[in-house]
Amino acid sequence: MGAVALLVGLLLGWMLRGVTTYNSNAGMAETFDDWRLACPAATMKDGSCELNSDVVENENGQPTSLARVTITQDNASKKPILGFTVPLGVALEPGLGLMIDKDPAKVAQYRTCNTVGCIAVLDLDDKLAQSLDGADDVKIALAGLDGKQQQIAVSLKGYHDARSAYKSAEAHRHNWFWRLWS
Repeated sequence: MGAVALLVGLLLGWMLRGVTTYNSNAGMAETFDDWRLACPAATMKDGSCELNSDVVENENGQPTSLARVTITQDNASKKPILGFTVPLGVALEPGLGLMIDKDPAKVAQYRTCNTVGCIAVLDLDDKLAQSLDGADDVKIALAGLDGKQQQIAVSLKGYHDARSAYKSAEAHRHNWFWRLWS
């Protein structure tokens, strides 16, 4: 009987620690090697976390940003999306290709271009998420205005830890239990 009471006490203490230490008014940002996670405060009910990585190339010892890969939630549909921002000067018609290991390329059409670059988006369904989670090699393929295709390697260094933290943070933000305290 004493062991059951101890176990129940430990469980209740652990649960109360989680509730009392979770700050729903503070956002968070964390770096996982080449990936960054940023989440707004839980009190921002319509906000969502963003996981991103800059795809860079070192030319003459100077890093040059070639693209940005982002995982977040679409504001309208509330579904997870995989977004790409590439510099201006790409051919828009062929779209952007995402190549994961030896799988056929998934093509994303560009949605818009702005002063930051051109943006393409793919729905991050379960199949694509599993492919990324198990990937050893991920590349972005795009065509320049001259028609030449360019393949850019996406770093997976830190991706698995960052993705795990992203899932956990999103679960906290959208869990009814934590919403009681925000």
